[in-house]
Amino acid sequence: MDQILYKYRTDSPYTEQLITSGEIFLATAHELNDPFECSLQDISKDWLHEKVETDMQAALSGFVMSAKHAEREGGNFFGLDSSAADEALQTILSGGNLEASYEAMREFIRQRTGYPSSDCRVLFRRIDQQLVQTGIFSMSANPAQPLMWAHYADSHKGLCIGFREVGGSKLADPNHCLPVTYSDKLPKISEDGLKTTMSFAADEEGRLYTSGVKISFDDGTFQRVVTTKPTCWSYEEEFRYIEPFGGLSAWPGELAECTFGWRCPDVRRQAYVSLLKENVPNDVLLFEMRPEPGSNALIRVPMNPPVVRGRKRAKRKPKTKNGVRMLDQSAFAAKMKQLIQQERYGDVIFQVDENLRKYPTSHELLFWKATAYGHSQSHAKAMEIFRTLTQSYPDSPEGWFGMGVAAQQLGKLDEAVEHFERAYKLQPDDPSHALNLGAYLIHDPDRWKEGLACLQHAERLGHRRARRMINEFEEARKVTDGGR
Repeated sequence: MDQILYKYRTDSPYTEQLITSGEIFLATAHELNDPFECSLQDISKDWLHEKVETDMQAALSGFVMSAKHAEREGGNFFGLDSSAADEALQTILSGGNLEASYEAMREFIRQRTGYPSSDCRVLFRRIDQQLVQTGIFSMSANPAQPLMWAHYADSHKGLCIGFREVGGSKLADPNHCLPVTYSDKLPKISEDGLKTTMSFAADEEGRLYTSGVKISFDDGTFQRVVTTKPTCWSYEEEFRYIEPFGGLSAWPGELAECTFGWRCPDVRRQAYVSLLKENVPNDVLLFEMRPEPGSNALIRVPMNPPVVRGRKRAKRKPKTKNGVRMLDQSAFAAKMKQLIQQERYGDVIFQVDENLRKYPTSHELLFWKATAYGHSQSHAKAMEIFRTLTQSYPDSPEGWFGMGVAAQQLGKLDEAVEHFERAYKLQPDDPSHALNLGAYLIHDPDRWKEGLACLQHAERLGHRRARRMINEFEEARKVTDGGR
């Protein structure tokens, strides 16, 4: 029998929208109710150093092999003939150590293509960022859990919607639907390390370049992190439907059941039955919670009638113009964020450019275009657009922060600090602004106290990486102070 998983809901317009739209909302770790969601034990520095060295060596070896292959086949290597390519190769390999040669290789690629190759060292600094971007839709295996009705269904006034696993659905995919493990210990990285994937983008001439490296969605460590909760939550009997990004997504399975809470008013029950009849193409079984005679327990029983007969309806087509979907401002922002998380940077730039024809100075459109260029490693273009944004909107903290990130990636560190400082002054309660400014200032002998204060402020604001950076800074100071 196909498994059914249950979502407890309050009676609200958002629950009605879940039924009428055929979509659910996947929350991210920041939006869930446990501060330890999607947390990983600190990565061993020794393991990290070994992994980074292995990956850097592999990248260099692949680069050398590509050069030798081009030489044997009589072709060119990044536009250079065999003699020039060999000379460049010797220069790169004469760096004196692995990291110097690795940096020289990335700089060579950047000069020849306009884009740097991916940096394996960045992957591990972005693990936490990727974890908290994961979209999570929590469900329970139990539709009659009293505490769930009390906590998530407005003290029994709401309802519980059941999604059935059917062939081809996300609930039937073990990489997307996973049972929660209850443990009071945070997950550790597997001894086998992390399984990673590369993403690619294309420049204006159609040449591919590596735009990012991240943890594979089916990596065992990744899946353990996003499905581990403290034992105090075990009563929930939780399963999670997960996606690489948060936001709206289609129902993960067939909407097959609806159970009404003991205190759900009759008028609201009938309203939901009508919504189910109008919007669900299949039959939906109806249940209600009732006190069990002679006890203080609740039992789930079929309603009368026990089923609502669904009927197929034509899907509403979204408004489009020249093939581009027209969305309101909030929906457009959500869509752009989702496309960036999916690494579909070209789609973002295309859709933004179509809208810029009508709104050439739009703050939001310029921001999304610059952000897409930044994520695709086109940092000079991102810097140019962010600069335009700050000129038109000098009080925009997003613009100055984006300028700081772009300057940092371009190696203009002093300029990056200035931009991060401007963003922080404009929006001091943004944890990312506090963290990035603090991360630079703690290395300034004259301003390290300011930097530490920024990191402490970022921790109070809930930034997940702040405590780790504070600990590393304090450990480093103990060493330089001779253990005092």
